[in-house]
Amino acid sequence: MLFVILFHIIYAEKFVFLHTEKQYATIMKSSRIRSFSMLLLLAAAVCASCHGDRRPANVMDEATMVQFLQDAYLLEGFYAIETGFQYNSMHNEMVASFDSLLASYHLTREDFERSVDYYVRHPRDYERIHQQVVDALDSAANAQIQ
Repeated sequence: MLFVILFHIIYAEKFVFLHTEKQYATIMKSSRIRSFSMLLLLAAAVCASCHGDRRPANVMDEATMVQFLQDAYLLEGFYAIETGFQYNSMHNEMVASFDSLLASYHLTREDFERSVDYYVRHPRDYERIHQQVVDALDSAANAQIQ
């Protein structure tokens, strides 16, 4: 769509400066220009409808990502408390636990990385996911306190 708009702006300005208004009208009415413009408009519409913001099948849906991140943050918190934030002392155990967490969700590291990459490119979705994770963890913490 942007290409169509730029095409009209660029070429319309050239025609206005180089030709009289009558010549400009004649040029714009020519079937070639109209056909080309309509073709570009159609192509832009098709591209826009095909592209969309659909999540690929190999990316975790938002609900799964929220639940997975909650579990991952809880796991990280456990190791933070156990090691006094000295993660290096239990690195192998942390990696094994993370791999177990992935397996419990039937995911590979590549699946997780692909999902993270997708949500990083969709910041509104990621922000919504992050807020749900924070809210859920806060609720769980508050329930434990009471």
